[in-house]
Order: sequence, then C-alpha cells, then structure tokens
Amino acid sequence: MSAHVGRGSAVASPSAVLSRLLRAPGEIAAGCREDRDLRPLAVTALAAIAAGAAAFGGVLGSYRGGVQIAYAAIKVPLALLFTLAICVPALHAIAATLGRPWSLRTVIGLSLAAAGRSSLVLLAFAPALWLILDWGTSYHAAAICAAIAYGVAGLAALGVLLRGLGPGPGRALTALGFVALFFAVGGQTSWILRPYLVRPRTEATPFLRAREGGFTGAVVTSGRSAVGIYDRDLKQLEPPPPVAPTRDRPEDDL
Repeated sequence: MSAHVGRGSAVASPSAVLSRLLRAPGEIAAGCREDRDLRPLAVTALAAIAAGAAAFGGVLGSYRGGVQIAYAAIKVPLALLFTLAICVPALHAIAATLGRPWSLRTVIGLSLAAAGRSSLVLLAFAPALWLILDWGTSYHAAAICAAIAYGVAGLAALGVLLRGLGPGPGRALTALGFVALFFAVGGQTSWILRPYLVRPRTEATPFLRAREGGFTGAVVTSGRSAVGIYDRDLKQLEPPPPVAPTRDRPEDDL
C-alpha cells in the first residue's frame, strides 16, 4: 500500500510526469489503461500543450513577424485541443468496438498524454526552427522544415497511443483507426485555423483565411503540383464557357 502511494505521489509531481512522458511513455500508457494518476497527467499534459505548441506556433509566426507571432502562438494549441475534443469520443467508440471497452477517462488520459508528448517534441524543435528562419530561409523551405517537425511530433504521439493499446486482438486495426481519425480531423482543423506561416509579401495579416475547399482537396492539389500539374494554370488555359443572351439576367440590371 505504501509503495503504491509513494509511486502515486511521484507521478503527481509535474516534473515527474514530464520526465515519464519523454522517457517512459510505456509507463504513462499503462497508467492510463489502469485508470491510475490520470488527474496529474491531464493537468501536466495540458500545460505541455499550452507551452510547447504555443512556443512552436510563435516561432512559425516569427517568419512574418508582428501580430502573426501572437496569432500562430494561439492557433497551434487551439488546433491540437480542438482535434482532441472531436476525436476523443470517436476513439472511445473505436476502442470499444474493436475489443477494448475502456472508460472515457482512460481514452481522455491517453489522448492528452499523446498530445502532451508531441507538444514537448515541438518545443524541442522550436529553437532549431527559429535559427533556420533567422538565416533567411525561403517560404517553401520553412514550410518543409515545419512539416518535418510536425511529422516527428506526430510519431512521438503515435508511440504513446500504440503503447496504450497493449496486447490483444484487433491491435493493428485499432491503431489504424486511431491514426486515420487523428490525421483526418487534425488536418482539417489545422486547415480551418490557417494561416500559421505567412508569406512576407502578404499585405494584411489575417487571423483566419477565407474558407477555400478543405484539407483533402489541398493535399490532392499539392500532390499534383509536386509532379508538375498546376490546376490554376489549367483553368487559365480553358476558354470561358459561352453565355446565352437573356433579358432576365440580374447582372444586366446593374
């Protein structure tokens, strides 16, 4: 009994939770499955998200400077928290359907632990990214560096989720469902809250851009552009559609 209390008091320390998130994600995941020490984990993970994601967002915003630093520092944590709020109920349902009837507390704790670890990785990347941007890196190179940092942070989060699944049937399918859901929801949420990295030649610095399609369409367009197919150029080459003369067109009344 005393040993269990001592272990709980150690985990209750924020520094101990941070250390376990970085060095022993398996222990954190096991604690989530056992519904153990979830309150200090949730508080520390939320603090890590607020600090790590905000710092990384501020560095992204420094490429443009000015108010964009504050905008990006606010939006990167918001994108992560909105993604968690949408995904957690769905993750709970996926886990139960595929043979892991966890409590909602367990799913929340595991999701926060994964997001907290990824935010700590983003925090670790922030100084290096800041140095790269300070060297005068081009817009596209800066975007690639940021994407690499996000990718590594996502792998760190995935490591917590996979350890949290533990042994048992349907492990691979459950992991695939988790990854697909986080990728789809996280991508769309980030797309809605863009921009983060603003081109220097942009005249105004908007907090949000006007809605233009969705994340999936942007991925398809980027993939076509990567192989030399530019949709905008194709549209410019197309002749305008013929317009039949009519007396009832509202444009003619202006």
